[in-house]
Amino acid sequence: MARMAFLGNISIAGKIMLLLGLILLCTLLTAFGGLLIGKLFLNVDIARLGSYISEPKTDEAIVFIKFYQFLNQLGTFILPVLLYSYFVSAEPMSYLKLTKKPKTIVLSVSFLIIFTILPFINYLEEINQSLQLPELLSGIEEWISDKEQKAAFLTEVIIKTNTFPGLLLNLFIVALVPAIGEELLFRGILLKLMKDITKNAHWAIIISAALFSAFHLQFYGFLPRFTLGLILGYLFIITGNLWVPIFVHFINNAAAVIVFNLHYNGYITVSMEDFGSMDNLVYIIGSLLLTLWFISIIYKKERFSFQ
Repeated sequence: MARMAFLGNISIAGKIMLLLGLILLCTLLTAFGGLLIGKLFLNVDIARLGSYISEPKTDEAIVFIKFYQFLNQLGTFILPVLLYSYFVSAEPMSYLKLTKKPKTIVLSVSFLIIFTILPFINYLEEINQSLQLPELLSGIEEWISDKEQKAAFLTEVIIKTNTFPGLLLNLFIVALVPAIGEELLFRGILLKLMKDITKNAHWAIIISAALFSAFHLQFYGFLPRFTLGLILGYLFIITGNLWVPIFVHFINNAAAVIVFNLHYNGYITVSMEDFGSMDNLVYIIGSLLLTLWFISIIYKKERFSFQ
């Protein structure tokens, strides 16, 4: 006998409120739990742990912030989505589109997409970097710039390493866990909810991609992240399989981590920011067209209707 979903019949507004409530609850619990665990194991007060999170300068602080980052991903993305799916569906894994094994050809082409789109993504980032808010909003722009610099500093602190085990740990914390968590929330749940509201798959993909990009609170990276969100959304809708965007998201994150560390340790001269960049507009447009062609190949292989 199939299990009954406790809240399967609530309205779309009710589902949104349920999801937001679970995100808030789980985020607070894991944040508090992380600080409590840090206090017990590191034998330092909460204020010290706060400084570890904002400005990790010692090995102990870096270890803690990696652990705290992992808990943050669990609390903000994975746990709320799993609980939400359990409440609204009798078959949570099927509801999240995680039961079907993705085709090898689809994963292979999806892998290529991450690298073919790079010149176009980097071009969008250059455009995004050149955008400025009106003089009236200069204070907000300074706040955004400060947040961007702090985020870049923390990312660099977390992912830099000179050992192979350290690289594997970073791939798990920075590439795999975020890929699973963010795709569960933005494609597995929010895209589905936006499709229920708009009754249109394309609008659902666009809105969920905008939310995905805005959630990172990085204004100067909004356009490239929004474009990545569009690609992930279309791959999800076309295949009807959440494992595909999870895989693509992981490859995107993992490539950034690997390239950064190869450059950091002196194995390559190109930096993570410049990897895949091109100045020739023909190559940039070709990057987009080639990516669209690859997506069309996946569409033909899946033959999955937008309707």
